[in-house]
Amino acid sequence: MIKKIAAGIFPRLLKKVPKDKKWLYPFYLAGQLHLSEETYESAHLPAAFDNLSIAFLSDIHYGPFLRKEEALSVVQKVVDLDTDLIILGGDYGDIPTNSLAFFNLIPAFPADKTVLAVLGNHDIGARHQIIVPDILDAMRAKNIIPLVNETHIITREGKRLAVCGPDDKRCGRPDFEPLIAASQDADFVFFIPHSPDLIPDANAADFAFHLALCGHTHGGQLVFFGRTLHSSSIYKDRYRSGWYQENGVDIRVSNGVGTSILPMRIGPVPEIHHIVLRVKA
Repeated sequence: MIKKIAAGIFPRLLKKVPKDKKWLYPFYLAGQLHLSEETYESAHLPAAFDNLSIAFLSDIHYGPFLRKEEALSVVQKVVDLDTDLIILGGDYGDIPTNSLAFFNLIPAFPADKTVLAVLGNHDIGARHQIIVPDILDAMRAKNIIPLVNETHIITREGKRLAVCGPDDKRCGRPDFEPLIAASQDADFVFFIPHSPDLIPDANAADFAFHLALCGHTHGGQLVFFGRTLHSSSIYKDRYRSGWYQENGVDIRVSNGVGTSILPMRIGPVPEIHHIVLRVKA
């Protein structure tokens, strides 16, 4: 109910709210996109993949709270990073039809770039699963490789890096068996679930990986005194934002780009990521 009311009121309101005025802090912060530049070191990374660069983008939520110009701008920012690999972490629209509209809107990614993508709960929806094949086709038309319980292998100098993309935990049907089968001979394994809520499930399924890149939480979106006002995670603040380590693996949870329910943020800044992999001595 709150979401429907917000979707009806805030798009009209946002047209009149200047996002460059700091005194309107929650609205202002929601419009301040930050580039998070990070170096990730791992002793497990083969030398062949030393200096591999990754752009990571999640939770755009194209729709009433994020306009066409903003959607096009954030995609261009990611392309301009000129990385070896681009990973899209799901929730491209606020509802499945807007996820489809997002991919129809954006230009194709450069053909010489490897762009991998997973689906989020807002892309699938509770009653809109019929549109998922259309979203996947729209991705492919823009030179994006969708991963739905699938793995993409990158080979360098005889070494194999596996990028494993599961279906969404909340609205999809994640299956670890094909991910395990496809990645068991890889030298380094990326896990890119839309939601970090799938991390404990991966551990329970004995799915081995080295680094997970996740979205979904929006960094909490509205955080007061270190606690999320309304968490989208079943684990609350366990995987709210930033870097974590569990069971010997590293996890990076993004604040994402857009917003959900309310077009405002308090605390976590919207972000895209430029991550460089390095071999740890």
